[in-house]
Amino acid sequence: MGMSAMAVRWGTAVVLLALVSACAERPEEAVATRTLLPMEAVDPDASPEQVLTAQSTREDDDGIHTVLALSAGGADGAYGAGVLVGWTKSGTRPKFDVVTGVSTGALMAVLAFLGPDYDNELQRFYTTQSNESIFRKRGLDGLFGESLYDNGPLKEQIEEFVTDDVLRKIATEYAKGRRLYVATTNLDAGELVIWDMGEIANGGRSDDKQHFQKVLRASAAVPAYFAPVYIKPQRGIQLRQAHVDGGVKEPVLVSGFMFPPGKKTKKELYMIINGNTVRENAAAPVKANLPDIAKKSIMEMMREIQTDTIYRDFVLARNVGASFHLTAIPDSIPMAQEGLNFNTARMNKLFQAGYTVGINGVGQWLNEPPHVSRYEKVASR
Repeated sequence: MGMSAMAVRWGTAVVLLALVSACAERPEEAVATRTLLPMEAVDPDASPEQVLTAQSTREDDDGIHTVLALSAGGADGAYGAGVLVGWTKSGTRPKFDVVTGVSTGALMAVLAFLGPDYDNELQRFYTTQSNESIFRKRGLDGLFGESLYDNGPLKEQIEEFVTDDVLRKIATEYAKGRRLYVATTNLDAGELVIWDMGEIANGGRSDDKQHFQKVLRASAAVPAYFAPVYIKPQRGIQLRQAHVDGGVKEPVLVSGFMFPPGKKTKKELYMIINGNTVRENAAAPVKANLPDIAKKSIMEMMREIQTDTIYRDFVLARNVGASFHLTAIPDSIPMAQEGLNFNTARMNKLFQAGYTVGINGVGQWLNEPPHVSRYEKVASR
């Protein structure tokens, strides 16, 4: 999840977990499989020609290559949901060629990829949740296991939504050349994994639906708070890798292989940040105790990672000839101090803020990262 969704809670988790030495048993693994690239994952060094193989088969192709990147952010994902629903109402929302998501953005990405027909589901998911509908407290047992919380309720929601029909629709769009990517972190290898969800939907596993669901759940599995999801990297083997929240490595997912080469096709990158991008986070003083100092320190590290990632992706967009468009939670809405607190009132407020941005169109979005100094600006090409 994003800086507010993950870092605030990590500090306390790190301190608590350091106090215990017991650990739960995990599924069998082996040295050779720890760094094995899963069969549906994209090599980050792949070229666009290797990945975007069927763009010309779309009858509704408008000649503009659009990439939508949805960030981590926990409950703050309500903002991005509002943007997408409002964007639909404006009549200007593209049928994106590529959709990517990390953590809460991964769940949102599936709905965004399926299109406006799923806007009602998107709104429902991000305006009616409560903590109880996402996770359960494990009490003292959590200190001696894999996680402090059980995200079984979220798992049940994912399983209810990701049906055979949903997979068929995603596979159909995949065959036309559209791409849906979700990021997890292979915790055994300490490496970001970019899953081609369309390839999963297209078949190849003994249970494609369950595998699709597990990847989504892994992308939103905040380490220490939610248990890792153990995934077989290849079909036919029983050894598993431990996968957790993709936001551990990157809060928003953009890569060069997502853009077709050459200058003939107009390219657009739309980035929705489910969090604040304020320069300072001084809403409250740091308390004189170890958990508060730790969580604030980690939060600031995550804020810096988000800032650096946005700027890097801006430079990437420039290098591939794509226009850059970014929206984030307005500064007028205070930063969440508990990113895993699914407060219905705040989520509805965020949804309405996003809806207003979406319905007004991308003309009001930023065309470069916020808080960029004149020395950091990219020279015109």
